[in-house]
Amino acid sequence: MPVIDRRGWQDPGAMVEDPDEVSAILRNSLFATGQILPYLEQLEQKHGIALPHLQAMARYSFVFLSGEEHLQLRRLIAPFFSPRMVERWLPDIDRSIAAALERLSGASTPDVMLDYVEPAFVQLIRAFVGFEGGRDEDVVEAIRVANDATQPMLSLAALRRIDSAMAMLTEHLADAYADRRGLLGFLSSHEDNPEVHVNVALSTLIAGHTMAQTLSFLVYGLLLGPSDDWSSVTAPDWPEARVERALSRYLSTLTLVRLAPETQATDGCPFHSGQTVVLDVVAANARLRSRCRDDDAPQLLSFGAGVHKCPGETLSRLFIARAAPALAHAYPALSLHRESVRFNVTPIVQYPTRLPCTLEARDRRLTARLVEIGREATARQVVNDERRWGPPTMVDHLEALETRTGTSLRSSKCLARNALFFLSGGRHAKLRRTVMDCLGGNRLVRWQLVIDAAVRDALVTLERSPKPDLVADYADPIFTGVMKPVLGIETSDDARFDALAPLIQDVLQPLLPLRELVRTEETLDELLHLMRVPQPAPDASPLPLLATLNRTHPLDLAEDDTKALALVLYGASFNTRHTLANILHHVLSMPSEKRSEAHMPRWTNTRLETLIALCAAPKYIYRMAREESVLGGMTLRRDDTLRLSLLTLNRGGGSGHLAFGHGLHRCVGAALAKRVLKAAVPALFARHRGLALEPQRHRYHPMSQTVALASLPCRLSKRMENDVHDRR
Repeated sequence: MPVIDRRGWQDPGAMVEDPDEVSAILRNSLFATGQILPYLEQLEQKHGIALPHLQAMARYSFVFLSGEEHLQLRRLIAPFFSPRMVERWLPDIDRSIAAALERLSGASTPDVMLDYVEPAFVQLIRAFVGFEGGRDEDVVEAIRVANDATQPMLSLAALRRIDSAMAMLTEHLADAYADRRGLLGFLSSHEDNPEVHVNVALSTLIAGHTMAQTLSFLVYGLLLGPSDDWSSVTAPDWPEARVERALSRYLSTLTLVRLAPETQATDGCPFHSGQTVVLDVVAANARLRSRCRDDDAPQLLSFGAGVHKCPGETLSRLFIARAAPALAHAYPALSLHRESVRFNVTPIVQYPTRLPCTLEARDRRLTARLVEIGREATARQVVNDERRWGPPTMVDHLEALETRTGTSLRSSKCLARNALFFLSGGRHAKLRRTVMDCLGGNRLVRWQLVIDAAVRDALVTLERSPKPDLVADYADPIFTGVMKPVLGIETSDDARFDALAPLIQDVLQPLLPLRELVRTEETLDELLHLMRVPQPAPDASPLPLLATLNRTHPLDLAEDDTKALALVLYGASFNTRHTLANILHHVLSMPSEKRSEAHMPRWTNTRLETLIALCAAPKYIYRMAREESVLGGMTLRRDDTLRLSLLTLNRGGGSGHLAFGHGLHRCVGAALAKRVLKAAVPALFARHRGLALEPQRHRYHPMSQTVALASLPCRLSKRMENDVHDRR
């Protein structure tokens, strides 16, 4: 019994990418889909493991059937799935979308997948198939679990979960003949066998979840880009002229798989009998798009081809072509919390299971003392008026806590006293001028050799890694290779310092509660004690910031103050590391044609502000009200904290974003961060033209103030992997 071999996915270079070859294989009826029924029967006969509901569905599933049985079932349902018949369901589609929009609008923590896509899907699929039983949430979960039946080489535990889910769905379907419009009603009038009715309906119900998968992944892909990408969905011609390209670009299907029946050549390529042939649908669609102009609708293989082409293609197109614009019209400022998105990923599909979002850009009071600013006009008013809304008074907060609790916060006060984003007035101006004398744009030319060397070293680290990761093996080495020399971070124990340093980011959140400050106090104290002031190099190397501070002594700073200033800047510069990793994820998530020139410096340079706006690590900018006032229709009290949400404020992308702050409190490291990004992004893509992410295997740090990737696994180009192997 030929079975699908999971090793077919382990070598991406062996997958079939050419769209003509993919199409030829899909249209060749001799190439079979995976057969699960013989395996299930073997489990029952030899091991006494019965999975009756999965067995029954497999006997009537279009995915698992071939030959005459498959043809007869396709003929049976063909009239019901014809374009003319499917168009009758437009009112049901629109009703399901309207109900889902209402649910989304009332959600306390809105999630596009849970509160829009799946509610719209389940209401439509209930009507289309013709059943009512069960809670919507339970039905969707069962469909999602059962959908995994198409995955290869499932464990026995997974098969049992699938069988249980199918049992629940079968129970509902077996009693559902009331609505004669639905598929069950159609089947009962054209076929006498009730087992056929239920299991064909079950197969359709499970396969129908592809609609939800595709819509959710399309929304996710569009929301990763600037607001113009999202607003384009509201164009009157989007359903007719642009939906094909969108379906091709933002595709939940990763691969399709076939088994070669005998040794033969298809489209000029040989296959041996029983070989697992993995078809890379994403790559094939990308090549199809490259064959047509931007304003032409590309051919696409998203719904397959040949005898196993998806019978629900017309329904899926109608649903997506109406659901995506409806969501974009209702929420033009919809913003995605990308660090909280969750995915289901298999060798076959990728789709979000969670899409948490902010529906609208708005200003609102969150607590008695905290106000969130989401509208750009209000945010501009705040950042342009230093007199009325200044930085949080962190030192006053710490001293008040010390007095009230008797807890020493000496190191935290030292950092706050020298953190530019907690200062204002003369001290802020003097320290800012001193730092900009080292880190200002025209001063950084002398550090370019250090930046370039760090990028080259990181490329080597990445290429030598057995499991390449763009965070651990690229962004991290560049961060330490640049920021430590420039800021003058030298320590008595680098390993210990590097282990503790990420915790600096915790104390940069303003007005932390006492329990959090106590937790970080000892860490900050140890970090300051590990640091030492660097000595001037004997050659003509540029003088780092900490050495400069101890030479010029601005404001007669003590050595602890200069070290604290360098340390807080080092903590803030983690945002460069995070932003670089976020940009790499963003670029590699783009459709291939949109990033085809990413290896060229001009590509990054012309898009840098947009990339920073969309991918900047900080989530918020903080200000405090210095006096009572009215802002955006809200009454503010003195000492209210304003939290400017960059998620909505930077959705437009481009210049003028607030990723680096604004005015007197614009980030002093902005010029350095841009130099690093301009060097690191094109260098990576120039060296690895075939670079690709491991689909949705990335992870984020759980940080309240920062969007920070913890890992970003990738695949280097095959050519480069061979080059590295040869060098070894």
